[in-house]
Amino acid sequence: MSKRMSGLKYVYGPVPSRRLGSSLGVNLTPFKTCSYSCVYCQLGPTTCKTVERKSFFPKNEVVEEIERVLDRVEGAEVDYLTFAGEGEPTLNSDLGWIAEKARSAIESTSSNAKVAVITNSSLLWRRDVREDLMSVDACLPSLDAASESIFRRVNRPHRSLALDRILEGLAEFGDEYEGEVMLEVMLVKGYNDSEEELEKIASAVSELRVDKLHILTPVRPPASNVEPADAKAIMLAVEVFEGAGVKTSVIDFPECGEFDFRAFSSVEEAVKIMSRHPMQEEQLEKLSLHFGVDLEKIRAIPGVVEKEFRGKKYYIYTPDSKF
Repeated sequence: MSKRMSGLKYVYGPVPSRRLGSSLGVNLTPFKTCSYSCVYCQLGPTTCKTVERKSFFPKNEVVEEIERVLDRVEGAEVDYLTFAGEGEPTLNSDLGWIAEKARSAIESTSSNAKVAVITNSSLLWRRDVREDLMSVDACLPSLDAASESIFRRVNRPHRSLALDRILEGLAEFGDEYEGEVMLEVMLVKGYNDSEEELEKIASAVSELRVDKLHILTPVRPPASNVEPADAKAIMLAVEVFEGAGVKTSVIDFPECGEFDFRAFSSVEEAVKIMSRHPMQEEQLEKLSLHFGVDLEKIRAIPGVVEKEFRGKKYYIYTPDSKF
């Protein structure tokens, strides 16, 4: 970026993404507003569990911020503009309108970025949600279980949600959608990594239109005291899914790449990106060097929390400082 921008509320990054390369994120919900409270969520337990769609933010402000950032981003720096962030993006009733405007903004610049949405799949049974996703280039829905009891144990959904309905929504979405479907399965040790459950997931996925399936396992500090699936379970999952005819890849490593701090006017503003994308210790060190601020002063900023996971230190920013 050629200039620093202050006051970014909705757009963050570019950040390194394990699935999408360099991703410019767009957050469409208040912190931890979601239809699930997954045991593995890197942002902590859900504080507002809901299935009600709302216009959470002024949509024109969101689009104006997207346009401002894209205007300063060189095309080679961003692979995807991704709707994800601090909660479930399909809860925002303006998603379709904003996605269309974002595509127009991309086309008006030299950027070659595509538009993607990362969703937990919980609202795909709704026609309005499916319609909102029709214009995006790639959709990354998740499916972590194919039996109701394990679905509730892993994803801890809103009480109104049922797995059968979500599977129906995934099937209807695949029939209607023309973009790329990258289904994600997050494996958690002792929860959904048994051969029986993997076979059920594979059977369900084989009935869906999926371009590729990503097997993930937690690589950042999770909301609950859970562990990533081990190598044996991951290998079994690959065997089971590919045996069902599903193109499968494993993404069980931390992301590689750099955060771009040039967009931010202060270290405090840059730190807030950790509410959407936790940083490893070495990434925080680069942040301190970029702004010339002592690392200990960054660690002392209210809301910055240090957590250790799998031998690595991570830093998370929470607006209420409780995690």
